[in-house]
Formats: sequence, C-alpha cells, structure tokens
Amino acid sequence: MISRVLLVVASVCGVAVAAHAQHTGAAGGGVVALTAHRTGEFEATLTVRSPESDARRWSARFQFPGDLDGWDYDLDTERFSLYVPHDYDPSGEPYGVVVWVSPRESGAIPPGLRPIFDERRLIWIGANNAGNQRHLFPRAGLALDAAYNVDRFYRIDTERVFVSGLSGGGRMSAMEAVAYPDVFAGGMPIIGVTTYLSVALGANPSQLVPQFPTPSPELLARAKRHPLVIITGSGDFNREECQLTAAAYERDGFTNLHLLDIDGMGHEMPSVEDFARGLDLLLGLPADD
Repeated sequence: MISRVLLVVASVCGVAVAAHAQHTGAAGGGVVALTAHRTGEFEATLTVRSPESDARRWSARFQFPGDLDGWDYDLDTERFSLYVPHDYDPSGEPYGVVVWVSPRESGAIPPGLRPIFDERRLIWIGANNAGNQRHLFPRAGLALDAAYNVDRFYRIDTERVFVSGLSGGGRMSAMEAVAYPDVFAGGMPIIGVTTYLSVALGANPSQLVPQFPTPSPELLARAKRHPLVIITGSGDFNREECQLTAAAYERDGFTNLHLLDIDGMGHEMPSVEDFARGLDLLLGLPADD
C-alpha cells in the first residue's frame, strides 16, 4: 500500500517558490572547478560529463526521435551550487547525495536545510540556470552530470544518491528517478510529477498528467523497488496529479512509495521539518511519532 502521510499541523515554515528563487547565496568566493573533498557551501564548475548525459544515449533512453543538437550544452559554461557538511571526512563514513532540480535559476540549498543535511550526512548539488526556462534535455543531463561528478570527487554511498526537485523541477526529478534507477537510488518530487503511465485528472478526464516514455522492463523493475516520495499539500494546485500518480504507481507495482500530503501547504517548498520527513522516507529511517 502507499505509505500516505497526512500531516494535520499546517506547514507554518513553508518557503514560497518565489522566495526560494531569491536565495542565490552560495558562499565561499569565486567559481572554480570542483576539487576533491571540499566542504562548505560554494559554487563550482564540473569538467567531465556523465556518459548518460550524452545526447545520443539520452535520446535513446527516452526514445526521443528528434534532433537534439540544438538543445545540447557546454558543461564548461555551467555552474553548480553545492553544500557539503563540514563534518564530511574522506576517510570516514560515505555520504549520501541529493541532486536538486530547481524551477528557478539558482540551484543553491535553502539555508534552513543545512542542519538537516549535516545530521543525515548528505551532500546537496543543484545546477544553476537550469530552471523551468531550460529545455528538459539539458536539465536532465545536468542532473546526471551532478551525480556523476560528486561520485568522482567524494566518498559516496551509491545506495543513497537521490534526485529531488520543486514544481517543474519536481516533474524532472520524478522522471529521472524512474528512468535512471541505475543512477539514482530513489526520488522525491515536490509539488510536481510526471509519469510513464496514462493518468487522467478527475476534474478533466481528457487532461493527463505529463508523461515520459516507458522505461525498459529491466530499468522499470529496478525503479519499482526504489523509494519514491511524492510531496504535495492541501493548497497545492498540483495536488490531484500528485495523488493520482501515486495511486497509479502503487497499482503498477511500486513497493516503496510514499505520498506526503501536508495540510496547509500550498504550491511551495515544504517546511524544514516536512522536507526532513521526506528525506527520512527516502533513507528508510523511522518516522517520528
């Protein structure tokens, strides 16, 4: 069954999408190429693309028949925002990773989430200038590049590499979590989803939840075993599509599916506490009473 969590207390600490977009604060000076084991909050460039972000491999995975050359990108010109807890030790416990897909220009971590990532030993990385204004191909590719390069430069637990995003970024993260279970060990789409299934909205049966091509049987079988946490709220205008997609995934055999439906939350970032609840579901940690 879906692990459905309905929070009775309103998310009084929720951060609006617009407010989230205003946070550009990657501390630590100028932008340099990512180096091994750097900690803190900073911006960096990446030097090596993931093999999976190559246009030919990406289009094959998504069964995209068109010409992608116009949508390709030069990784040297892209910038990424990272947060690596100061307690990270390259000789110590491997850290998990959350690859963030933003709906806006900044991929930086909201300041309130830093302690959550410290406590759970997680690294944050999000591409800048990869919001809803970009085509889905570079957005998908940059998330793959982020995961690939963090693994190159840090001591990473590959069973704890997740993808998450907000609104349009949530749609991207929902797609990548299911289409790339060989890269991501699960996903947490927030106030926006996509699906390979045909899911009609109840209020308008002719309108479907946005779709992507069905992954190969091998990939889909793997994705169905991974945690997928869908977050919405009582005031979210995408609530119905999140609820119906979660139910459709349950019927299609997803065994570690969670719908976090937050009373009082609109189309916005969850509160720090509710974001942490979602992370704990991804990590398989026990929920607080």
